[in-house]
Amino acid sequence: MPEEYKLNYMKRYFKLHRVFYAVLLSIVIICKILNLSPEPTTLAYYIIAIVLCEVMDEYFLWRQFAVPKAFFSVRAFLGILLLSAGSVFGPPHPVEYFPFLLFCLLMVFEDMILNDLFDDFGIFVRRVLYLLFIEISLVFCLRNIFSGVWIVMDILIGAVIVGMVYCMFHGFVDGIRLYEKRATRAHFDYVNLEEERNKLLVYQDRVEQVNSEINYQKINLVKANQDLENMNEEVRVLIDVMKFFSTNFDVPNNARHMLESIMDLKDPAACGLYIAENTYLNQDPFCEIMSSHDSYRSSMVRDMFSIFEKVRRRKSIDPMVLCDNNDFKEGVLSDTNASNAVAFPAYVNDKIYGVMVVVSGNYDFFEKGYSFYESCLVDFTAAVQSAKLYIQMKDMATKDGLTGVYNRAYFNEIYPSICARCIVDEQSLSVALLDIDKFKSINDTYGHLAGDEVIRMVASVDQKYAKMYDGYAVRYGGEEFLLIISGKTVEEFRAILQNVHDDIVSNIVKYEGEEIYVNSSIGMSNYPEIANEIVDVLDQSDRAMYFSKENGRGMIVIYGREQESLATQNPEKETKKAPKDKAKASASKEEKTEDFENTQKKTPGGQTA
Repeated sequence: MPEEYKLNYMKRYFKLHRVFYAVLLSIVIICKILNLSPEPTTLAYYIIAIVLCEVMDEYFLWRQFAVPKAFFSVRAFLGILLLSAGSVFGPPHPVEYFPFLLFCLLMVFEDMILNDLFDDFGIFVRRVLYLLFIEISLVFCLRNIFSGVWIVMDILIGAVIVGMVYCMFHGFVDGIRLYEKRATRAHFDYVNLEEERNKLLVYQDRVEQVNSEINYQKINLVKANQDLENMNEEVRVLIDVMKFFSTNFDVPNNARHMLESIMDLKDPAACGLYIAENTYLNQDPFCEIMSSHDSYRSSMVRDMFSIFEKVRRRKSIDPMVLCDNNDFKEGVLSDTNASNAVAFPAYVNDKIYGVMVVVSGNYDFFEKGYSFYESCLVDFTAAVQSAKLYIQMKDMATKDGLTGVYNRAYFNEIYPSICARCIVDEQSLSVALLDIDKFKSINDTYGHLAGDEVIRMVASVDQKYAKMYDGYAVRYGGEEFLLIISGKTVEEFRAILQNVHDDIVSNIVKYEGEEIYVNSSIGMSNYPEIANEIVDVLDQSDRAMYFSKENGRGMIVIYGREQESLATQNPEKETKKAPKDKAKASASKEEKTEDFENTQKKTPGGQTA
């Protein structure tokens, strides 16, 4: 039974006590009013007993059943003792004795029902005491009424009361014993049930443990399947990247494809790659950054070189953590919302040539490790090495070994496509043929190694302007070079060639303590301003160059405007007729040997007469 319900029940029961107490007091007071009992002590003891019981009732409710086990026995004993004492000191009238008897019976009844002391000796002692007090009070009550035979009446009435009390106690004790018997049986049944329940609980715990292990294994299996799917996806991406690398020797294009693959698979906030100069014969550093956030992009553009320098100075090929769960460690990218950032060194034979930086705003972004990113860089490094070998082989096949500019064989291969592209794009095409003046005399005077230095110098000037205007520099013959530029007018190309000529003249080649002054003859043509057909531009440039050689050297000659070019650059020189065809131009190639030192040193900064 719930404690709250028992407490409410006892409150209502003790309210009935107050009604009972009021009835008893009313009977005693009426007896006093009718003067049936002149002794006032009886009323006083009634009041004291009732007050005592009421106080103990309130104490019981206040403690909420937290009272000693003999509480109701003490309560009954004190109440009956007080009323018995009142009967001794002030014998009651029989009418007053009736409520006394009811009160005693109530106390005895509540002692039997509400008390929790069930031992036989205690019950016997309480039974004797209660009967003794009731018998004493009965003797004093009847002594004043039945003179002479009061003892007989006392014995008779006492026997009746004893019989009633005995029957009450006997019935109660039998009931208690029956209850104990049933309670004992119920207890053993409960113990058995408790044992079965404990066994079931143990079995239930084992089942729950097994279920937990199964669920844990299931979670691990799901996680393992997910990790396996991620690994398969990473392997698929790596294979795709390797296939792309194997069919492409364009390092910047390979780098972009690798970064795009990482962005698609891992979805970082930003991913960037920095490659130092001269890694794959690149003259300038390469940097590519991919990001969906402008703030990340701008910060990485600013910090990529600094990150590369930190990685290179560290001299370790292990990944360098830049930010670990919002903890910035290297002072870079700190103005972004990055939670994690790692720099992966790109290296060949423990030499670091670049760095890949992966940045994310997610917490624990790299909890799966770095193996995927490092594998990407390993494949990329192999692709860089392959591209470097390919470029070197291509350079060997397409470029002149001495000067590094395109050779004539490669020029013959690409020139038709250059012409076709200009026609399709409706662009002009300007071609200049440059020849080193008196190159045979340089070889004869200073030796072939000095002549090689002169050729390298002229080729570097040619290459400089070809790169400046997105054109082509070609070593056309021994000492002959081509400069091909599209999209320029005749006058614009003429100004470029003047700068070329001035650079060649001003660059003095120093070899073994000697200073070698170099001059050049240049012929040029243009499509469509000069040549009606684009295929004629090269031949016209050749003719214009030989016209310069025939008429004093050291000049820039525009095909079709030979006299104008000659008058502009060498007005005092008497002109010869420009050769009309290449056969005549080839005949004029046989020059007379002159004193090179006198001629070259005579006019070091200008045209040679």
